[in-house]
Amino acid sequence: MKAEISSRLFNSNLNSKTLVFVLLLFSVLILSILSGILAASGNLILLVPLLVLFGIFFILAAPVAWTVWILFWGAFLVTGPSAYFLRFSQLQWFTVLVSAALLLPVLLHLLRARTSIKSVSFSSELWGPIILVVLVLFSTVIDRPYFSEIINASRYYLLMWPLMLVIMFGLISEKMIMQLWQALMIVAILQFPMAIYQYFFVVPSSVRTSPWDAVIGTFHGVIEGGGDSAAMAIMLLIAMLTAIALWREGKLTGLKVVLVVLFGLLTLGLAEVKAAVILLPVIIGLYYRKVLLKRPVEFIVVMIGAVLLVGALFTFYEKLHYGDVSTHTFKKNQVTSTYDRVMRALDPETETYDGRELGRVNLLLNWWNINVGSGDLQHSLFGYGMGATYESRIGTGELVDRFLYKINTSSSLILLWEVGILGHLVFFFILLLGAKASERAAGYDVIPEIHRIFLRIGAVGLFLLILTMPYKNFHLYSNPIQFLMMLMLGQAAYWSRFLNKCGNS
Repeated sequence: MKAEISSRLFNSNLNSKTLVFVLLLFSVLILSILSGILAASGNLILLVPLLVLFGIFFILAAPVAWTVWILFWGAFLVTGPSAYFLRFSQLQWFTVLVSAALLLPVLLHLLRARTSIKSVSFSSELWGPIILVVLVLFSTVIDRPYFSEIINASRYYLLMWPLMLVIMFGLISEKMIMQLWQALMIVAILQFPMAIYQYFFVVPSSVRTSPWDAVIGTFHGVIEGGGDSAAMAIMLLIAMLTAIALWREGKLTGLKVVLVVLFGLLTLGLAEVKAAVILLPVIIGLYYRKVLLKRPVEFIVVMIGAVLLVGALFTFYEKLHYGDVSTHTFKKNQVTSTYDRVMRALDPETETYDGRELGRVNLLLNWWNINVGSGDLQHSLFGYGMGATYESRIGTGELVDRFLYKINTSSSLILLWEVGILGHLVFFFILLLGAKASERAAGYDVIPEIHRIFLRIGAVGLFLLILTMPYKNFHLYSNPIQFLMMLMLGQAAYWSRFLNKCGNS
């Protein structure tokens, strides 16, 4: 009797699974036919909802690890070259929409675990993004929200956080986290052949006064106007630090570390990214500060070597890029050396001859005078809402046409104009608390040694992102840097939760 009941239950489950499979197959078949009809009609707008449905089917059916790998390779190697060579910049939306779709497996994970939102461990790494999203939405609602602004800004404010949640809740394995860091070093090596091509075939035909801006590796940009060279440089710094740290702990062979570091330095030389070069000794000093401070002689030798390397790269810039050219963008003050160019970037009075581009410090002072200096409390604290400084084919933010010069050249400026002082502080503390949590977790022996290395790298990487907030806007506009940021925040949150569980058990 029991055997008969078991057989019936088995057959019932089998029939249920078969029915689900048949229904799923039938749904995909219907969607495929509809997609073919709409594609043949040439109406691509009507095709988008169907593609979204296909994406949802894939996210639900495929392992989360597959989706994360698609996101990784898409962000680092696909979307950039497609915009650079094919001018298909809209493909950037692919990576952020894939990241947004990762919210589905996160919700399913919480439901399967019968975990309510109230019982989730709200670490500082989770509270920060929640507060930031609430502030972004509030800042937008209290101003004059434009639909185009919301669409534009959703890409860099809202849609990448599910990737952090996937890593935080352990939906990908610890082994895959390690593999993502290893893949980052492969990406760093691949920047060099792309930079070689861009320097020898694209730069000579450029009519820009700074043609070296066209050297951006596989990152986003256009041939005529350059692109995310600074974002590429920050990625290279973190990848080179990863290689050196793994090699020093016996986790990477000498040949591999030489390839990553040598190709990374050569790419930095071809790309002309002064700020990243200056940050080289900073990241080395930050990572090895505890060890080197215990060995003062070794510390001095390492720092002298790092400073000499910076000097060598600056000399390389003089010979390779500048030649006899005494200026590049700015016209008011003539410059004759790399040092002059660095100091000019810090000069509050710096601007172009036509006033269409201001120095970074000057832009920050202008924000202060227009908002805080005039007593505009609302816009000082909360800004003008998401997307107010951004312009694309979808639409133009309300602040874009108010100024002759660009006001979204750095992440600090974007945050101050769009979400105010409060939003900027929240973003700052997300990175700072993430770096602190990563550094703290790296000190526990219960965590595997390889992951303690990655946690220390993550702490330095997040601090590096803090330092560069007033420098460039890649924190918000660059998909690869956002992926890297979510990886570092996600692993810090994952291991912090792991330590909390160990402490409670």
